[in-house]
Amino acid sequence: MATQKKRVGACVLMTVCGLILLAGCADVRVAVGPRVTQADLQKIKKVAVLFGAGAASAGSGAHLGGDPTAMLGMLAMRMPGMGTGSIETFNDHLVLELLRLEWDVVERKQLDKVTSEQALSLSGLTEADKNVALGKILAVDAIITGNVDIRQEYDTGWLFGIGAGMKEVVKTATLRMLDVEKGNTLVAISASYSRGEEQQDVARDLADALKMKIGR
Repeated sequence: MATQKKRVGACVLMTVCGLILLAGCADVRVAVGPRVTQADLQKIKKVAVLFGAGAASAGSGAHLGGDPTAMLGMLAMRMPGMGTGSIETFNDHLVLELLRLEWDVVERKQLDKVTSEQALSLSGLTEADKNVALGKILAVDAIITGNVDIRQEYDTGWLFGIGAGMKEVVKTATLRMLDVEKGNTLVAISASYSRGEEQQDVARDLADALKMKIGR
């Protein structure tokens, strides 16, 4: 009887350890721009989300290094044959998470309408200047943009292969909040996931990290 209990206990322990390993590790880092004060952050009330507004860059990674405005609106795609639908889905997840945290977010239809109408007048501008110009037209305090690296990977599933199959996971993501008035980066967030994470969970991590830093 005692031996049987030990075996059951060992199986439970192995199962728990296996679940922990399957969950992987998340590394979320947050940085505030130079000379940005808490007052600058707390004045942000209305935002527009522009994930997916830039051109896809196949094979490029998402990171925080380099010029703070160089990657605004750019995408990091590592999935041959995958369209922009995945990026738009992530954009929608992020908008929902920001609304959950009681941010005033510009509707996607209004954003697409303005982007289409202003395409000619915004041509020739750098990505950063284009985002600032769009932000002023939309009358928002800040533009939220960034990179997301979505991949298709085989998931072995849980016990006995339950739920196994191909699925989309996020390996890395970055978010930048751009001050429309001054044109500078207020907050930059980098998130990486060793085993990949579902889009909605990554969007929640980014939104929560942003809320924590701004103190809303």
